[in-house]
Amino acid sequence: MQVNNQKDLLKKRRLPDHFSELIDALSDIVFQLDDQGCITYLYSEGEENPFDLHKEDVIGRELKEVFPVSVTHHLDNAFTEAQRQGKLQVVRFSVKQRGKEKNFEGRIIPTGGKNAHRKSAIVILRDITADVNSREYFNLIKKIFEESTEGMMIFSPRSNKVFFNEAFFRMFGLKLDENPGKRIEDFERFFKAEQFAMIRESIRKHGSYHGEATLIRPDGSRISVWLNYDRLQKVESDGDGTYEIAILTDISELQEFQEELHFSATHDVLTGLPNRRLLMNHLEQAIQRCVRNHRSGALFFIDLDDFKQVNDTLGHSAGDTVLTECAKRIRSAIRKSDIFGRLGGDEFLLIVEEIKSPDDLMHLAHKIINVVNQPFDVGGFQYHIGVSIGVATFPNDSTNREELLRYADMAMYQAKEQGKNRYRFYSNTLDQKLKRHSMIENILRYALENDGFYLVYQPKVDLNTNMLTGLEALIRIDEKIAGPLHPQEFIPIAEGSDLILKIGQWVFERCCQTMAQWKQEYQVNNIEISINLSPRQLMDGNFADFVERVLRKYGLDPTIIEFEIGETAFVQSQKASEHTIKKLQNIGCKISIDDFGTGYTSLATFKRYKVDKLKIDKSFIDEISLDGRDQSVVKASIALADAMDLKTVAIGIETDDQRQTLRLLGCKEMQGFLYSEPKRAPEILYLLLKER
Repeated sequence: MQVNNQKDLLKKRRLPDHFSELIDALSDIVFQLDDQGCITYLYSEGEENPFDLHKEDVIGRELKEVFPVSVTHHLDNAFTEAQRQGKLQVVRFSVKQRGKEKNFEGRIIPTGGKNAHRKSAIVILRDITADVNSREYFNLIKKIFEESTEGMMIFSPRSNKVFFNEAFFRMFGLKLDENPGKRIEDFERFFKAEQFAMIRESIRKHGSYHGEATLIRPDGSRISVWLNYDRLQKVESDGDGTYEIAILTDISELQEFQEELHFSATHDVLTGLPNRRLLMNHLEQAIQRCVRNHRSGALFFIDLDDFKQVNDTLGHSAGDTVLTECAKRIRSAIRKSDIFGRLGGDEFLLIVEEIKSPDDLMHLAHKIINVVNQPFDVGGFQYHIGVSIGVATFPNDSTNREELLRYADMAMYQAKEQGKNRYRFYSNTLDQKLKRHSMIENILRYALENDGFYLVYQPKVDLNTNMLTGLEALIRIDEKIAGPLHPQEFIPIAEGSDLILKIGQWVFERCCQTMAQWKQEYQVNNIEISINLSPRQLMDGNFADFVERVLRKYGLDPTIIEFEIGETAFVQSQKASEHTIKKLQNIGCKISIDDFGTGYTSLATFKRYKVDKLKIDKSFIDEISLDGRDQSVVKASIALADAMDLKTVAIGIETDDQRQTLRLLGCKEMQGFLYSEPKRAPEILYLLLKER
């Protein structure tokens, strides 16, 4: 009976053909509700029906029997409001179908007459999922455009309109109410004409441009940006639409950072001058230019003399001040075209091209020395330093940059050896000297590792009694290792490296070992032994502790040990060396000034250190019996020693005339070939035992 009623309703509700065709063409669901909320007719059904509704199944049923609970809830409420207010109600809701979220819009249109108490209604359900997604996508894109930290521009060529986001305004220092423009020409004005033309050409050919660009702000300042400019094609209802999108990323800070990074990698942090890496690149290029153009250039190796004393006495901050000032002074003395930089520490390099004659190089070296020699005002004190310069030329001396650096370095060291504060040119002879220097250094290392050293001892005797009073220990190298090699040649090389520290320790321990043996086996326990100390050893903060340990090890009286220190080392003594000297004295060892008369020792030095002996330099002894001036110097030295309660020792005595003259002048001890040349331990022991 119910089925027949439904069929009757279908017949009564049949729509005109053209209206049915219109509804069928829609994807919307359209149905009618009576005043009780039952479906009386379904106007659309089929494949596009999202709820899979069919007339036979829904007519005569309530909403809750047809739709899910969540949908019924929204439709019921909207239907009630439509009946109550008598006007259209719109409701939106979402439903999960086949695992996907679907969005719907329901429109409930009240029908049944204006004055009806309870109204029926037409319900139209539309799937708005695509619209919602499009809207969300549009809102997302809009949010990105508005809130992006990159400056953005969207251009429509068809309408010639340009849109900018807030970041664009900030990037250009514009206020939001300042309109940067509405046409593409207004965007173009932020670029140089030729650069924008290049960008447009890339867009025309390739549809995009990706690269660095320089933007000109309204105030005239410039910023560097990375520009991504793309043409987008979009099919529109009224034809093809083209849009151009530009995204600008400010890379000014990145460029500055990269420039700073590059600068720090190629320049010295303290002075701002090119560093070794950049200097060597410049040198390579300079050599190539000179070779190609058949011209000459030169490399100056510049080293400050005794700069370490500045750091040690005034501190590293003062040292930095001096280095910076030196750099400025040298920079002022050279041409703008010359390449000047800091190699490291207190060493600088200068690369000079377009050299006409050696006189030009000499003149330049003199200028550098003169400007550096001017006093430095550091912390209210004036300080003087010198500079030693080595010069190598290219392509004459070499076309290899590493060789040139080595040659200039060699010439600089020759300048130091010859008195400092001067310049020297590289020569082949100098190269041979360096090779021998390297050979001897290798011999010293080998001798240390293979017991290749031995000691000889030269006696000191009393000038009045001719009795032996002490010994000076002197080091030698076994001739089987190196052939004849004089100490005057290998000792300076050892002192120029850390080898002197190990050699000095070997000498002291071997002396103590010999003294302990003589004491134990021959009861020789009161002979004084002298050992030379180099400035490098004095600077070694551990040397005095080493001495104390060795003396304890061999059970020796510290008072039999006398350390001889050159007068120059006393004059140039620093805190570290002063500490070593005083610690040695506290142990009980004696201190003597060697080569006295060659330096400028002041009376304050004698007072500060309380030395025990003066050794008068051999240069005053050689002609003492003939030269009245030498006699005067020696006499004054002896008088000074007597006044300070010091003993005097004259060294290098080879004739009886020298001995007699020194005895008359009041000298106490002598040392030289007249009595004995240096001998090995067994021969010296024989002399000691013979005098008993």
